[in-house]
Amino acid sequence: MLTSIPLEGEWAFALDPDSRGEAEQWFATDLPDTISLPGSVDEAKKTPLSTGSTMAHLSRRHPYVGKAWYARSFDIPEGMEDHYFHLALERPHGEVNVWIDGYKLGRDESMSTAVRMLIGQLSPGPHRLVMMIDNARFEAVGEAIIRSHARMGDVAHSKTDHTQTNWNGVVGYLRIEAARASIARLDVHAPSRDITVEVELEAFDPDIRFPIFWTGEHADELVFNVHVAGTDAVVSANDVLTFDSAFARIFRRISLPPSAALWDEFDPVLHRLSVEWRRDGVVLDRLETDFGIRSFVREGRHLKLNGRTVFLRGTLDCAIFPLTGYPPTDHEGWEKVFGTAKAYGLNHIRYHSWCPPKAAFEVADRMGLLLHVETPVWPVLGADPALDRYIHAEAERIVRDYGNHPSFVMLCVGNEVHGNGLHGFLERFLEKWKNQDDRRVYTGGSGWPTVKRADYISKPEPRNQRWGEGLEGRLNARALETRTDWTEWVEAVPMALVSHEIGQWCVYPDLAEIAKYTGVLEARNLLMIKEDLDAKGLGHLARDYLMASGALQTQLYKEEMEAALRTPDMAGVQLLGLQDFSGQGTALVGVVDAFWDEKPYVTPARFREFCAPVVPLLRADRFVLVAGETFTAELQLAVFTAHNIENARLSWSLRDGGNTVLRSGDLVCDGLATGRLHEVGGIAIDTTGLLPAARHELVVTVEGTDYRNRWGVWVMPELAQPIDLPMVSELDGAALDRLQAGETLILAPPPDRLAPNAVLGHTAAFWNTLWTDGQAPHTMGLLIDEEHPLFAHFPSASYSDWHWWELTHHRRAFDVNGLNQKAIVRVIDDWNSNRDLVLCAELQVGRGRLVLLGFDLEKLENRPVAAAFRQALGAYLGSGKQVRAPEATRSELESWWQGVAR
Repeated sequence: MLTSIPLEGEWAFALDPDSRGEAEQWFATDLPDTISLPGSVDEAKKTPLSTGSTMAHLSRRHPYVGKAWYARSFDIPEGMEDHYFHLALERPHGEVNVWIDGYKLGRDESMSTAVRMLIGQLSPGPHRLVMMIDNARFEAVGEAIIRSHARMGDVAHSKTDHTQTNWNGVVGYLRIEAARASIARLDVHAPSRDITVEVELEAFDPDIRFPIFWTGEHADELVFNVHVAGTDAVVSANDVLTFDSAFARIFRRISLPPSAALWDEFDPVLHRLSVEWRRDGVVLDRLETDFGIRSFVREGRHLKLNGRTVFLRGTLDCAIFPLTGYPPTDHEGWEKVFGTAKAYGLNHIRYHSWCPPKAAFEVADRMGLLLHVETPVWPVLGADPALDRYIHAEAERIVRDYGNHPSFVMLCVGNEVHGNGLHGFLERFLEKWKNQDDRRVYTGGSGWPTVKRADYISKPEPRNQRWGEGLEGRLNARALETRTDWTEWVEAVPMALVSHEIGQWCVYPDLAEIAKYTGVLEARNLLMIKEDLDAKGLGHLARDYLMASGALQTQLYKEEMEAALRTPDMAGVQLLGLQDFSGQGTALVGVVDAFWDEKPYVTPARFREFCAPVVPLLRADRFVLVAGETFTAELQLAVFTAHNIENARLSWSLRDGGNTVLRSGDLVCDGLATGRLHEVGGIAIDTTGLLPAARHELVVTVEGTDYRNRWGVWVMPELAQPIDLPMVSELDGAALDRLQAGETLILAPPPDRLAPNAVLGHTAAFWNTLWTDGQAPHTMGLLIDEEHPLFAHFPSASYSDWHWWELTHHRRAFDVNGLNQKAIVRVIDDWNSNRDLVLCAELQVGRGRLVLLGFDLEKLENRPVAAAFRQALGAYLGSGKQVRAPEATRSELESWWQGVAR
């Protein structure tokens, strides 16, 4: 491009919901309304305010799906008679139809790159441009699972209302580009300082029979200039060529000096290449691109950046941008996204069934992020030839427009592909791209299947909770241990293995976030939750629910990341996700909100303790011990830094709740090579003399660095003669008489005596209960009154910590709706139900006191946590320091029990 004519600003506009415009030749008439571009119909509020609400996703305030017409004039200046013109539109959405001066230029439907159409030569003076964009018209990009899950509808993140929304408009640049000929493509292959530049040249000629551009004698040359970053050096080269047809492909090898630095995630250096095509001394076209000197390849089971093994600490970007409903096309928007990702220790982003705009690649290049890009599909393959062709066309355009960006290291067809024809399609796709372009690595589908030609495999099995696993998932089925890793899955395939969409742990919504939705999307799903919670008299607990469930969620993500890091030869993980997912039933799985803003329960610094280039790890069988036992573990260090760590010293300390060091030690390593998991040595901690019934914290630090990690270690008292507790399993007349007479009773029925309500597990709900058809668990952990006197002798924070597993495993909560009581241990219910659930509560009945207890405190063998809780409860009830509890009448209690018992 030599010059351009901007088209941003006011356009004439008309909606065409009945598809009348083309038949009535709106391209030749004045349009009655106006709109500002870049922008969308939603932003311009061209439709009435919607009123419906859904828990499925955020709600568009002014939705529109259908045809919309846009028109404006532009002027061609004098002296450009020898130029040829293109229309360039960045990020239109839907099928784009274009008319110039009343004739139809063409149509396009790329969802991944700018739409660019050749207009040809134009005379000086005014010209009229008309666009009709139809956001009801796409290939079948998102129908992978609609056949078995009709509720899910169109799910590809490139267009679904579950993520960026199906908007209409153009949201990036709009311009007329001008040049005398075309440098149609510019590819830079720079795995080393000896780079190869591939240039495609294309000439235009208005004569359809006897072209003259390439038939005369002319001096054609290509001029290459590489501006070496950080220096004043410019490496130049010239190629004299004979241009004897309308198309030529030129290869040029250029050697850069040793001062030309490599591009790396830790030092993302960008160089600049400019290419000019000159004829007889006149510049025909000019094209520039940034590039980085880097290789990204698969060697065995490893992915290597410039020869160094990397571990992908990734998350998904699912195109969730609530203020606009579409992704940003400016640097500022992407600096927010990538800055947040890096703050939480990530080095990798996967684009789930969509491709980001150019600005994203430019910012990722500068910040050292590694990007996994997909064509814009969640598809059924082999059934629809038009879709199959579209996928290939989109891949070509993605690589053409973004292939020089060093951040673009992975390419994939799309998410969770389906169809009987998928295997052959994927193998062909991979064979084509691996032979055509070695600047990145390739796989077939994210999630599945395993295909022979893939450089890396994405699988959902190497994670702690799999879809449909329910309470059989590892962290629900057994107490925490850190022996588990994913070696069996790594060794099952010969290529690199990246775990697919790990985590998906829910947190209770931050209802204060509702006020942030000031753009095209309204959080009516969160409003529905708030209204329901308030109606049930629980609104005052919303903030506490958020903080307690968030603390649990953070623990779960910690163990997700560590299980992968302690797996030798694993290539990386892709979280779902760092950011909340506001669709598919409202999946609040992020530690940052939908706006990429930090949530209040975990800081980036704390998250980086288990998600960073260097992470201390423990291999331990258990974290709950009886006083006098020895805690043993093996210490490992995952090292994926830019350089080896020399003379490493790892210190460990066991601390009490006041951060006082009770035990300590250190381990010295001669040197730790980057790109691998290291066995450092063993730790043994004698718990004799430590305060029993207490939580301690084991902190491991790499001395001289900010790298550290921590784990809770609980020491419980030796099993003593259990305190006698006045326990009953039935609230019958005799129990009520005893309460009326002034006794204290503990109602502890077996779980099957209570009517089913929420199914408890240790973990938070997976993804969300609406979209998983009620997959257990249904809850978000516990909210604990840690200031209650009961906890003077039992260790607890305000949230579920790992030792609570022993008490909550296979238990059922009391639904105390309508019953006056003081909750000691609440259960945070699924926000779709917001039941008032407790596992421990107390109330006054007549002169007596009733404790509701959902824990099993009878079978204590090999259950030190239950034994300690029993002792603590007995000590509290016998202390004379009982808190004042709400009162319930006998009839109220009888009525409540009849409603919850079965």
